[in-house]
Amino acid sequence: MRKRTKALNIIIADDDATTCHVLRMLLREHGHQVVGEARDGEKAIELCEMHKPDLAFIDIAMPRMDGHQATQAIRQKLPNVGVIMISALPTLENVQTALQAGASGFVVKPFNAIKVVDAIENCLKQKQVQKQG
Repeated sequence: MRKRTKALNIIIADDDATTCHVLRMLLREHGHQVVGEARDGEKAIELCEMHKPDLAFIDIAMPRMDGHQATQAIRQKLPNVGVIMISALPTLENVQTALQAGASGFVVKPFNAIKVVDAIENCLKQKQVQKQG
């Protein structure tokens, strides 16, 4: 049995409603609170500024502003918000660009609970290390 992480406030940004729904249900099952959902990168930044979540799950391919740009903006404005990128295209380029933009993790769609929970735990570990450093 896994050690439960504390309940986190999380933003989801994905232009696909089904993806948002699946991720929201999965996060709630693990005791987390989804405090906002965005369908584009600009709205994701807005929601992060408003709610100051612990974490944001951000899709790469979105209208108005892609996930890489949104992640960069969120990490600059709110360095304490952990970002986990989600994408159906786990190319090396996508993963590298996500990490360069400041993402702490990468989850491939369609996702399963284990991958999502692992990404959250890794992101929290990174935040701990940053605080200590």
